[in-house]
Amino acid sequence: MMELSKDTIDGLANILNTNIVTDDNFLQILGMATSYIYENPSEIKCTIKTSDAKPILTKKVFADVVCLLIEATRHDLDEESLRSFLNLVYIGEKRITKLCEVYINNKKAIQSQLELIGNNPPHIIDIDWHLDYCVKLDTCNSLGVPLYHVRLSTKKHETIDHVTFSCTIQQLQELVFKLKDAIRYSEKLTNV
Repeated sequence: MMELSKDTIDGLANILNTNIVTDDNFLQILGMATSYIYENPSEIKCTIKTSDAKPILTKKVFADVVCLLIEATRHDLDEESLRSFLNLVYIGEKRITKLCEVYINNKKAIQSQLELIGNNPPHIIDIDWHLDYCVKLDTCNSLGVPLYHVRLSTKKHETIDHVTFSCTIQQLQELVFKLKDAIRYSEKLTNV
């Protein structure tokens, strides 16, 4: 189940109070929250019309809605689960419906943005290689060794890059040995 701080849950309960968040403000908050998640937060300027008496509470509701959308997406909630959670917070049915609609319509895009967070290395998705026989390295030296040209295709955040290198048979055997060693170590960790 989704975990939000008590402070955030209390802030979400303010959504029900139309003195703090009018219907127009609520729609603006939802639109700005999704824009805030999609774009670089330092580049977006949030301009939400606030009621004169409660601008700080309106900003807090905005932050709490952003937290709610991110956490719901992180936990991959479906519409019914989110609706059940919001009913526990005592938000009005009309606003729950609108929140769920915005969540479902933007869930995939928010998930894509969340995937961009972190520093996972790229995944190798393909390998291509060919063998050359190098007879001479330059005009003076005769080499006479096979040379392998390897191209790894990697994927990170839907972007495909290529890593290309050349190596001798000994270097290639060492690489294969290290990869097999890493596989054995990973299998050992998963079996523990």
